[in-house]
Amino acid sequence: MENAVGFYWTLPVTWAHFVELPKDLEAAATVSKTIRYQMELIRRYAKDHDYNLIHEEIFLEIEPDRGSVHIQSALDFIERMCRTSSATILVVDFSVVQNWRRNGYMDEWFENTDMPFIRIPPDPLRFAEWTFDPGQHFGDWRKRHSDWMNSKHEREAFALRRSLELQETGLSVNAIAEQLNTEKTPSPTGKPWRESNLRAFMKKHK
Repeated sequence: MENAVGFYWTLPVTWAHFVELPKDLEAAATVSKTIRYQMELIRRYAKDHDYNLIHEEIFLEIEPDRGSVHIQSALDFIERMCRTSSATILVVDFSVVQNWRRNGYMDEWFENTDMPFIRIPPDPLRFAEWTFDPGQHFGDWRKRHSDWMNSKHEREAFALRRSLELQETGLSVNAIAEQLNTEKTPSPTGKPWRESNLRAFMKKHK
């Protein structure tokens, strides 16, 4: 039986407040359907093809819409592990169908490495208690993202109105930012409010 390392990654979704993953894989799989899908698919592949999964590595990208150089540290880690244990990298290749979530930086690394790896097609998974269809899932996210972008004017108006209400109570800009985050009042980008971006936002709409 050959050794293998599973590599699972996903993108953050700032407007949905999905900006971090638990370090534990099982915990990460409970908060990210994409991570769970990759975990389930690769575990099934490893079992069906007699691979011994010695490690499973997860990575959350920095940018919400693209792969970045930040993934290199995770790739370096799995490379060292694979070379030490003579293991093959198993990774789901989302890019083969409709260019789903192509990670250009990671793809380039795979194209130039001499490490053995297998790109697994992103076929739908169906269990009695859980199903995942990548095409439908990412299509739904694209629609939700489009709806989010189209509601920018309304979100900005609400955030400004609430900021001014809090300012009238005597709160500092930093305290207002903390309160907006507590209330889950989104910033225009979906990222957490900070004193700097709130001050710039209020100045822009003054």
